[in-house]
Amino acid sequence: MRSIGFIVLLSVLAFSVVSSAQCGCGVPEPADCYLAFKTTETIAFKLIAPVDYFEMHGTTVSPQIFGWRAETWDGTVVRTVMFPGEPRSRLEVMEWDLYGEDGTIVPPGDYRIVVMTTDGEVTYPVRIVEACRSCCGCFCGYSALACDVPCCIPLGELYLDLWVGETRRCSGLTINFNFVFECATSP
Repeated sequence: MRSIGFIVLLSVLAFSVVSSAQCGCGVPEPADCYLAFKTTETIAFKLIAPVDYFEMHGTTVSPQIFGWRAETWDGTVVRTVMFPGEPRSRLEVMEWDLYGEDGTIVPPGDYRIVVMTTDGEVTYPVRIVEACRSCCGCFCGYSALACDVPCCIPLGELYLDLWVGETRRCSGLTINFNFVFECATSP
């Protein structure tokens, strides 16, 4: 009886793996570390200069930011934001709304956020997972897991702090009704 249950379990697992691969629902191989965000979330981030950064670099001057970009793993730039005029303070909070240069939300996958500073570039890998697809080929109600594999904080170096900025709805269509009731007095 146990062997039948084990065989059924293995069959279900094999069917799930084959079906998800066949339907294009598989999750790509992860980078060594990343933070995962859903397609309905924006990514807020800021540059962190820990105290040991100033000690290790022998400076009291805080690094400044020229701008930032988002790129795919192969280095294709999908979005660039450059700050006009003077560089901004490292305390500046930036936000990627997951839109590319073409005005559409980037497809799920692995990306890097790169902040350009007066002390070079600082990067952090992110994974974007689909949040709005209710049916994935064979399985309806499928929702990809957004599991984080955080990167280690480098000793004495600049790094990025990332978090969910805003969450938006999947549906782009919203309907609003406004009713105005006015009271009129009769003479």
